[in-house]
Amino acid sequence: MDTQKLLHLLAVVEHGTFSEAARAVHLTQPALSRSIRALEDELKAPLFDRGARRATLTVFGELVAERARRMRLEERQLRRDLELLRGGEEGSLAIGVAPAPAALLLTPFLIHMAQAHPRIKVRTETGATSALLEALRNETIDAIVGDAYVLRAADDVDVEPLGELRAGLVCRAGHPILRKRRIDIDTVRAYPVATTTLSTVVSRQLAELWGPDAAPERLFTLHCDNLDMLRSVTLASDTLLFGVLSITRQERAAGLMAEVPMPPDARRCGRYGMARMAARSLSPALEVLYRFTREHWKALSSEAGGGNRRR
Repeated sequence: MDTQKLLHLLAVVEHGTFSEAARAVHLTQPALSRSIRALEDELKAPLFDRGARRATLTVFGELVAERARRMRLEERQLRRDLELLRGGEEGSLAIGVAPAPAALLLTPFLIHMAQAHPRIKVRTETGATSALLEALRNETIDAIVGDAYVLRAADDVDVEPLGELRAGLVCRAGHPILRKRRIDIDTVRAYPVATTTLSTVVSRQLAELWGPDAAPERLFTLHCDNLDMLRSVTLASDTLLFGVLSITRQERAAGLMAEVPMPPDARRCGRYGMARMAARSLSPALEVLYRFTREHWKALSSEAGGGNRRR
């Protein structure tokens, strides 16, 4: 089977029309149509619904497109692996990282890559795990470190769980809430509360833990996926920051921040994992990422929160 024809099929699927796909693959529209027709003749099945306004796959086309994506992914992976083998330490790695893992992992990982693997080109993308999953499926990134709840719900990826990290509220040292004898959800909601993108599972757990007033649309007033920025806002104002406590371990150890004392609950934790497409082999560059992340996360999990906890 001519793999070029399969790539032409994927171009039509991803661009939506034959004319846009033809421009993307540098063919005339008639030439692209002939390529697709030849593929249909070879497979003896119609791949597109010709009556639809936009290019719509038939049930046969959906099956072929799914396998074509896997073949394209493996071909790209093969090329990257061969580059690594030829150059020893040459190649590239593109990773997507959710906000909390990015704050905990990216700086030490990039330092490690610069020192130990200086010829591997590393590109990072941060954002919500759900958005990173789409980038993984579109093959613009090679792997994700993100929310395990979201990753486990995807049936087309291989997920390796990472250790749990305790979550809670933190504030600046000297915050008025630390002088309260009793802290409940009404006390918390008296101040601005900041967080990053939360999965639907974590959002539901917050409501179960603290009641309906802890639903994200009622509890959080500041939302940003840049945790460095949220830390700065928390230090400079009466904002309370919700997230995994490891993110603020240095500030709490230095006495600049403190954990807001809330009733303990084992469910109040962040669960994360590493994921790659299920059809993808673990390349040497990905192995570096996986090995480093396992070791770094083990150290984070062993810290058990740290900082200024008031009993």
